[in-house]
Amino acid sequence: MSKSPKKITVREIAAKAQVSAATVSLVLQGKGKLRTQTRNAVMRVIEETGYQPKRPNARKASGKLFALIVDDIANPYFHELFKGLDTTLGQDGHYVSMLDSGDSVVRQTALLTDLWASEIGGAVLVAATGTGRTDLNLFENRKRPLIMAVRQTGQNPFDYVGANPLVGMQLATDHFIRLGYQDIGFIGGFKENHAYRERYAGFVSSLMGHDLHPDHNKIIAGGSNRKFGFDAVQKLLRSDSLPEALIAYNDLVALGAMDALRADGRVPGRDIGIIGYDDIPEAALQAVPLTSIATPAHELGKVIGQVLLSRTRGQKNGTPLDVTYAPRLIVRQSCGAEDRANTQQAQTARTKDSDLTRIAQ
Repeated sequence: MSKSPKKITVREIAAKAQVSAATVSLVLQGKGKLRTQTRNAVMRVIEETGYQPKRPNARKASGKLFALIVDDIANPYFHELFKGLDTTLGQDGHYVSMLDSGDSVVRQTALLTDLWASEIGGAVLVAATGTGRTDLNLFENRKRPLIMAVRQTGQNPFDYVGANPLVGMQLATDHFIRLGYQDIGFIGGFKENHAYRERYAGFVSSLMGHDLHPDHNKIIAGGSNRKFGFDAVQKLLRSDSLPEALIAYNDLVALGAMDALRADGRVPGRDIGIIGYDDIPEAALQAVPLTSIATPAHELGKVIGQVLLSRTRGQKNGTPLDVTYAPRLIVRQSCGAEDRANTQQAQTARTKDSDLTRIAQ
């Protein structure tokens, strides 16, 4: 009978990484002010040796645990993403937990480091603002998959599943222009975020394609939650810079913008057009339903789960997967389409009446 392989110890990890056992312990716990070089050296040895930390009184689970790391756990879009991911993984007997990076690259790195030192089966990352290639170097080419979701970080060696932010913003901007709006603003997002840069590029390219130019007094970045949307519109109102129409970085920013407009006695869709991004469930439930760019979070979650499972089973390609869904425009009342159509019909009717009057005379 063959002997079971000897379990490696913390001291052996320390010797191979040329650090102390205490340093290895700090890395495993995600604690301590260690140099990145030191932490990386320990993590490489842990991965190479297949070390698994002791977990006393732990029941051996039949399925693996996976993690979804998001930048803002309060955003309902990520709840839908989680449900789709959980549906796919659950069908295969696995589990998933959702963790919040707080949109911090430092916290994101700590979370991933701790997960990679655990028995995690793999992870899905909605990258924090400012995440670059070097921030993810430690997690490349490992035995466990890391899938990038929703937003890209530029060129990297990881699989990606998400929508196309540039095309989505072009859809929103083109829709406003077709409705006759020319004075269009853009609020929300962080300029350091790759997704923001793509959405901004879509916004500007669409304007310029119609011989229009962005008014930088009506473009406000720096946040992605409901409060930011409220504050941004208040700033526009104070400076008398409120445009005819506003596109928001996401639906939460759009809902905050609508709150501020109502507080000022204005009606979204009648006094100003509003379009959001993501089409979260709340969008359709507003007093004035929100027009939005739909990026199907639940469906994306299910596809991410399928990619995660395929990688876990060892199905690998020479190049990373890039699964990009086309976003869709969901038209509701907040963009003013119905109000503008009624106005156009009334103007047409008045023109016909005027023509008939002249003929009769």
